[in-house]
Amino acid sequence: METIILASQSKGRRELLENEGFSLVCLPADIDETIPWENPEKEIQTLAEKKARTCHKQHPEQSEKWIIAADTLVVFQGKPIGKPANLAEARAFLEALSGTTHSVISGVAFLDRSTGRLYSESDVSTVHFKKLSETDIESYLATGEWMGAAGAYRIQHKGGALVERIEGSFSNVIGLPLNKLFNIMKKAGYPAN
Repeated sequence: METIILASQSKGRRELLENEGFSLVCLPADIDETIPWENPEKEIQTLAEKKARTCHKQHPEQSEKWIIAADTLVVFQGKPIGKPANLAEARAFLEALSGTTHSVISGVAFLDRSTGRLYSESDVSTVHFKKLSETDIESYLATGEWMGAAGAYRIQHKGGALVERIEGSFSNVIGLPLNKLFNIMKKAGYPAN
């Protein structure tokens, strides 16, 4: 398989792709991630496209032909929940999410650097949280997984114990909707094994 540039520093995205057998070069794209919040699904997809294009421009020395970029947003009661700034905010996020439902929206983009053609999709998953006790929350916070995680949890690790069920793509909740990505890679002509 051809080596791909992953325009992200997300450990979860890297693990997902490496588990699928991809060889990666991780080169995060630094962009303004502010969105107008009028159509989050489309706006997140547009951010992923912007990351792919920015990464391409910032790294002309790279010989890899393909770039994958993604962006993910946790939406609770119509508002975005980002990465908690500190332990107190992480606790507040988990208390708010306890016993409720939220959405995870991801955009994914795949850029063919040789032609400049860009392919992108978005995906939405619904996450149902268990009713969490104070002990559940404190035990999870003690793991440190909340740091740098949108919504203050990582479903692929110990955070999975906080979740009752999900509707939609599990990999999307991690931050990369693999089915959507594989569809656009096929459209782009990425050579499958």
